[in-house]
Amino acid sequence: MKRLLFACIISCFAFCLPAVSANPGRDVRALELEIGAGAVFGSDKLNFDKNRMGISALVEARYNLASLPLDVGLQVNGGLFHRDIQSTRSLKFKSLNVLAVADVNLFRARTISLFAGAGFGYALYGETAPIAFDSSKDWSGFETGGGKSGICFMPRVGVELFHRLRVTFDYRWQEKANRHFDVTLGFVFGGGRK
Repeated sequence: MKRLLFACIISCFAFCLPAVSANPGRDVRALELEIGAGAVFGSDKLNFDKNRMGISALVEARYNLASLPLDVGLQVNGGLFHRDIQSTRSLKFKSLNVLAVADVNLFRARTISLFAGAGFGYALYGETAPIAFDSSKDWSGFETGGGKSGICFMPRVGVELFHRLRVTFDYRWQEKANRHFDVTLGFVFGGGRK
C-alpha cells in the first residue's frame, strides 16, 4: 500500500512539471476560499472487525500564483470515523489537521480544472495506537494510547467544476490509528477567471 501511494505521488509530480512550463500567465483571481464536507474511510482495520465510513469538514484558503498554474494555501480539516469490534462496540477516531497546501493545475479549460497537490502540517488526535480490548477496564472495553499530536502528510488529486465546485480525493498519512482516505465536496468563493 505504501509503495503504491508513493508511486502515485511521484506520478502526480511527473505530470505537474510539464503543466508548470506549458501554462504561464493565467488570467485567474488571486484569492479563493473553499468550504467543504465529505466522507472519511479508515485505511486499516488494525485489530478491529471493520471500519465504518465517517464524516469530515474543511475550510481552505488559497492564493493563486499569476505566473504559474500553482496555488498555495492553508487548510483546517476535521475528520471522524469509527472502527467496530464484535459488531457491538465502536471506537471513534477523531483528528484535526492544520496543513500548508499546494496544488498544481494539470489541465484548465473553461469549466473544468484538474489538479494534484499535497499538504504538510500538524495533526491532533482523539485516540491513538496501540489499542487493546479489555472489557474489565470500563464500559467501552478499549484502552488506547490516548490523545496525542503529530505531523500529517496529505497527497491529493481532484477536479474543479465551473470554478465553484471542487471534488477532492486525498490520503491523510499520519499516526497509524488515524490514517484515512477522504473524499470531499467543496464550494469555492473567489478564484476562477477574472
